[in-house]
Amino acid sequence: MVFAHGLEGTTGHAEWLDGRPSAYSTEEDGSLSLTTSPGTDWWTFPGHNATNGPAYVTTVSESHIHHDFVASLLIDGNWIQQYDQGTLFLHLTTNEETKWIKAGVERENEFNYISAVVTQKYSDWSILSPPPALDLSNQAIRIYAERKKGDLVISFGSKESTHETSTMMREVKGFFHDLKIRSFNIGAMACSPSKLKGVSVLFSDFRLEWRDSDE
Repeated sequence: MVFAHGLEGTTGHAEWLDGRPSAYSTEEDGSLSLTTSPGTDWWTFPGHNATNGPAYVTTVSESHIHHDFVASLLIDGNWIQQYDQGTLFLHLTTNEETKWIKAGVERENEFNYISAVVTQKYSDWSILSPPPALDLSNQAIRIYAERKKGDLVISFGSKESTHETSTMMREVKGFFHDLKIRSFNIGAMACSPSKLKGVSVLFSDFRLEWRDSDE
């Protein structure tokens, strides 16, 4: 089984968002190894709109596009340079706008942080120090994104964690509220804004579970 193969409520396979590939390999266990090019990022503010980080995503089917869900992804990388990143990535478009979220690991001032960027018009950024038991220099992290009606909740845990035992780091109120979604893609994204070299990231155990809206 390759990355995102056969996931319920999707096209059942992954593709490069906007047709921008990167150096990568997939394995039969569903894992994805991705090495970025330097100078890649997703980051938007007035006068700046970087959207060239390679994102390997599956497209949510029209039949499921407004359903609640829990997505999760295991992320492990060799974080060396400032802003090296590996993330669970959500990207959606409507007739009026494009919105996206990246949540995972980011290198900042020689430390590895749990990070989330939410972009509606412009990007905001939040980082959280991992708990002592989760050493991101040599351990993988599991990132969760849960849609609860109009809201989105981001949480994290160790490789052995479940959604029920995960720790919330961010709640985005109204992210999905009253949206007429034209396309919705979800999967893995890595980037390396540094101009020196890229970053190598291993993504595995990608899951997408659908839930009734009243759960």
